[in-house]
Amino acid sequence: MDRNETVFVPAAALDEDERSRHERHMALVLDWAHEAHSPFAASLVDRGDDRILCRGLNQKSDNPILHGEISAIIECARLHPDVDWRTLTLYTTAEPCPMCKSAIIWTGISEVVYGASISDLIELGIRQIHLDSPTVAAAAPFYSGRIIGDVLKDRAYTMYKDWTESMK
Repeated sequence: MDRNETVFVPAAALDEDERSRHERHMALVLDWAHEAHSPFAASLVDRGDDRILCRGLNQKSDNPILHGEISAIIECARLHPDVDWRTLTLYTTAEPCPMCKSAIIWTGISEVVYGASISDLIELGIRQIHLDSPTVAAAAPFYSGRIIGDVLKDRAYTMYKDWTESMK
């Protein structure tokens, strides 16, 4: 039987260099989401050369399963068919929903960094399946990776709060 070695790390527990790198990439995703007027956004970064390979926005108006993470994965597969998914970090403005986390597991992306949590989104009245990423990852005995939460959480939370208020 495979052994799941997935760990959850809050941003506050990271050393300064790593936290700074993750905050830089998260800021880029948050800026892009703001510019696109679409708060659910993601990017895939190659950890080897710290290069953004692709980005994705929630496109549920076109297809209900095209969340930001799914869009980024599809775009990465199209642009980089030979990519080693295990070397990528997925940055996302909010914790991946169970569908997106499952896609992340199936691709083998070994590191996920998010801003606002599923609980934060629920608190703001945004419909979510209340099943967090560590729980979904724990159900996949063949998967190992790191989930880093709450990177630029205040900024992400404010973006989602402003978005929900604009929808009223």
